[in-house]
Amino acid sequence: MKWHFIGRGEQLTMIRTALGDASAGPIVVTGEPGVGRSRLAEHVLESPEAARYEIVRLRAGDDAAEVAARVEAIAGDRPVLLFMDDAQAGDDGSLLALRAAARRHAHVRVLVTTLSGPAARRPDPVDCLRFEPGARTVELAPLTAEEVAALLAAVAGGHVRQATADALRAASGGNPRLLHDFLVGRRLTERLTRGAAGWEFQCATEWLPPVDPAAATPHLVDAVWEAWAAPAFDRAFELCKAAAWCGEGHTVSVPLAHLLLLRGRGRDSMSFLDSLPGEIVDGTPHLALARAVNLACGQGRPEEAADFLLRLALAAEGGRRPLLLAYRAWIMALSGRPAGDVGEIPRTDRETALFVHAAKAMAGLRTRPDEAVFHLRRALALTAGGMGAGPPWLPAHLTAYLIDALLLAGRAGEATLLASGFHGGEPASGWDVAAAMSMVAA
Repeated sequence: MKWHFIGRGEQLTMIRTALGDASAGPIVVTGEPGVGRSRLAEHVLESPEAARYEIVRLRAGDDAAEVAARVEAIAGDRPVLLFMDDAQAGDDGSLLALRAAARRHAHVRVLVTTLSGPAARRPDPVDCLRFEPGARTVELAPLTAEEVAALLAAVAGGHVRQATADALRAASGGNPRLLHDFLVGRRLTERLTRGAAGWEFQCATEWLPPVDPAAATPHLVDAVWEAWAAPAFDRAFELCKAAAWCGEGHTVSVPLAHLLLLRGRGRDSMSFLDSLPGEIVDGTPHLALARAVNLACGQGRPEEAADFLLRLALAAEGGRRPLLLAYRAWIMALSGRPAGDVGEIPRTDRETALFVHAAKAMAGLRTRPDEAVFHLRRALALTAGGMGAGPPWLPAHLTAYLIDALLLAGRAGEATLLASGFHGGEPASGWDVAAAMSMVAA
């Protein structure tokens, strides 16, 4: 597969302009590992501006005497371009020899690449070139989301969904080396499929065995959970699909199961949950919740969902038992069934308290709307802040029911105020999530 050179037009122009300027000094290309310093330098060396130079490639391991000897051996007055890649690995003497050559010979120019950021060497021997008269430092930043989208479009041969481009940008940080690893090394290009909005990743609806720990992709997994918590569900879904194909399905099983459900793919969500080892689902509360919502809402089997959660609760130890019972009470109330005496469930943690309030609200939504407003607001308070509890789709779901409860309680003004931004689709309002959950619940 051909790997495309995307972006860097501004940096390439800066360097080519400097090569055409006889008064310019050394050119230093900097950037973090994998950002494309060497690749950019090779494009520079192939440019028309570089063609007028005799190019002398030097190794960072050359000592000062070798560098000086090669420079002095150059005959004639033809312009010379001394190039050293990864110059940060060189010693001070070799870099000083480069500087001395450029100072002594007007027709000698210097181009080097070096690291920047946390991986940079301190002090960097290249610093002796940065402050020469006319020196140019060209910093290579990570690729932007737009540049990642352009790269993906070139690889896929067509328009790519913005969420897919955003996902890869988040997973790689815009680092071309990481992008190459994902798309070529891990063969994610073979997992692209054409959707209604452009190319996107195929979805694996069965659990794939974990990869060798040495081949793990923690940056990809971290990006999944950051998008899931944000919430940025379109990006999170694409990241989940990519992670599953990279053998990280076990680490992103919670968001993947929930996101399939939110997209109206309850059968795929259940197939994925069924493919997981049973102990993983039973031992992970949010996976158990996803299965219960699938059973109760996606398949219209709330009693089976309640029995499932009760079985897990009876087998659980410590704080997990009240949480599973709270899930059960909420599921039953949501589906219009008696939730039992919810008040007897001990509120051992924030999430248990959240679902207890949610269950009480749903149980009294039609008959005691003022009480439902109270409980919904308490539940929403527990989802907020840095210690927010519950899955990330829950605040939008609860907000939709809070608007209904306010209307039922005759508090139209409060309901209208709350709904104005929510139904209006303000950025990150969660309306799309609430609508998706309403479809599931219906």
